[in-house]
Amino acid sequence: MGNWISQKIKGLETFAFKRRGKNIANRSDPNHPENCSPDQSITTTNVEQIPTSQSVLLPTTTNSSVTNPTVEATKSQIEELAAPKIKVTMTSSNKCSDLYLACRNNKITEVENLLEKIERQDIDRVEPNGSTALHAASYHGHVEIVKLLLEAGADRTIQNKYNNLPFDEAKNDEIKKLFFRIPTSSRLVSDTGAVEWQLIDDDDILDKAAEERKIIKSLYSTNSIAKMFERIEKNYISKSLVHFNRIEQIKRFFRRAIEEENPLWIIKAYTAETDFYKVFNKELAGGGNKCLSERRYIIALLSHHPKLDEFSFIGMSYRTMQMTDDDLRKYQVGCSLMTKSFLSSSIEEKLAVLFLYQQELARKESGENDRLKSDGKKIKQWVMCTYQIKHRRTALYIENTSQYAMEGEILIMPYTVFRVKKMESVKRPELSDEDFPTIELEECDQYLDI
Repeated sequence: MGNWISQKIKGLETFAFKRRGKNIANRSDPNHPENCSPDQSITTTNVEQIPTSQSVLLPTTTNSSVTNPTVEATKSQIEELAAPKIKVTMTSSNKCSDLYLACRNNKITEVENLLEKIERQDIDRVEPNGSTALHAASYHGHVEIVKLLLEAGADRTIQNKYNNLPFDEAKNDEIKKLFFRIPTSSRLVSDTGAVEWQLIDDDDILDKAAEERKIIKSLYSTNSIAKMFERIEKNYISKSLVHFNRIEQIKRFFRRAIEEENPLWIIKAYTAETDFYKVFNKELAGGGNKCLSERRYIIALLSHHPKLDEFSFIGMSYRTMQMTDDDLRKYQVGCSLMTKSFLSSSIEEKLAVLFLYQQELARKESGENDRLKSDGKKIKQWVMCTYQIKHRRTALYIENTSQYAMEGEILIMPYTVFRVKKMESVKRPELSDEDFPTIELEECDQYLDI
């Protein structure tokens, strides 16, 4: 079984490696920062990284579209998404840093020593040539250096002059695989959906969603941007979430969010592989009163801040879940459900399948066996959920802002209502010869009139 899954993963990983393959030609450019001597650079000081409006190659599927405040277009009409506008720390010197040079030249011991000494923000320094230490190590194929930088929390979302992420600059697939999320992560794979949504078979859910959205919109309208950022960091991040892993990385992202009043830093924090997104979503779903306002501020900023308008997404996204037969029977055509937390999905169905297989293989390798019923069938089965997103700012296409760009993430907002449009079991050759249940969900319209 494990070998069969491994073969499936290999094919799907090849797809994941190549889907952002627009950047291959840049490697041969004689003016590429990593092809030039480090001292052949132009000094740049304190600029805002604002790339051209078309910078990220869209995936290869054909049934999604992306919107911005003035244009709605299908992926057959446009090939690229606007890259995130994030202020980056650029040097005022024309000399590359010791860390960058050590990473570029694969000096492992020197990099280890420097990472113990330098300030955290210096790891992400954009050099005079427009590159970072992580770009350099990735481009030149220095596996151990890339590992060290990622373990140190290097920002994976900084772009070079070609609007390429370090993942895009990777010399080979071995390097690209280092940028994958750990296979046991439940970020894009879930168990029953209990945390993510509330399943109700009547119209009460529409009223509840409308009421919650009205509260969120009112908070955004009546509080200053600066106040919301400050209270999130002071009352929630620094006081309530002090004991989970990599909290310092999350604090750093929120400090930058305050400095720039830019919600993109919240997305960076949310997509990092820490306990933050897990704890935050569980608290959202649970509805506790502690830090309720601060959690609502986060929703308000991600739902309404104009800097995220360009990431608004309309189209199809995908996510897999494990369900028992009893769980699955609760989903009937025509019933409604409301997201109780942020919901991560992928723009690519093949990527959703890849995450499923990665988790299955990790489980097999740990020695965990399938739980079986008396008739020999599995107690839980995999289910594919497809989400038809119809309204702007219901979801954000955050691939180029996520710490894990290869996931092609579509982030669906809390208090979004979907109706079960169709349920069927289909054979998927990329999965197995067994029938694979699929739940088709379509966003409702009525709850938006507030």
